[in-house]
Amino acid sequence: MKTKAIAIRVLLSAAIAIMGITAVFAFGSDVDPDTSTEQYKTVLPKDSTASGDSTDSKESPELSSKVIAYYFHSTRRCYSCKKIEAYTEEAIKEGFKEQLTGGELEFYSINVDEKQNRHYVKDYQLYTKSLIVSKSENGKEAEWKNLTKIWQFYRSKEKFFKYVQDEIKAYLAES
Repeated sequence: MKTKAIAIRVLLSAAIAIMGITAVFAFGSDVDPDTSTEQYKTVLPKDSTASGDSTDSKESPELSSKVIAYYFHSTRRCYSCKKIEAYTEEAIKEGFKEQLTGGELEFYSINVDEKQNRHYVKDYQLYTKSLIVSKSENGKEAEWKNLTKIWQFYRSKEKFFKYVQDEIKAYLAES
């Protein structure tokens, strides 16, 4: 009987250890962001670079405000996180072609595990993968909103698109 109890304890201890190791890898807490080979992907208006700087000085001087949508993610991502990013990009491209081309709207997908992007976690009080819509006036951020319902709607493409597009439209209307 004692042998059976010891065997059960050993098995339970091993199971707990395996669950702990799995959790570390699943949530990426031990990932060294400086060694990540994944680069953040950026979808920008025509004639722009990945840093957001215009490569052409044709940017209209009368455009004093613009809206920027940021999808923030980490290096390790699950299926849902990748789906949210794809839906966000598609919703923006389909709903705002003219605004993207005209420079009124920009979209960036940013890996916050990369050293140069870590400040966004504090700037936007991020605690998970997030979609932030930000309005800039005269080159300075005037307001922003975390679209937290993306997690609620990601299972319905239609609801997701409507939510994201409505929120961006509201910010564009204010510009």
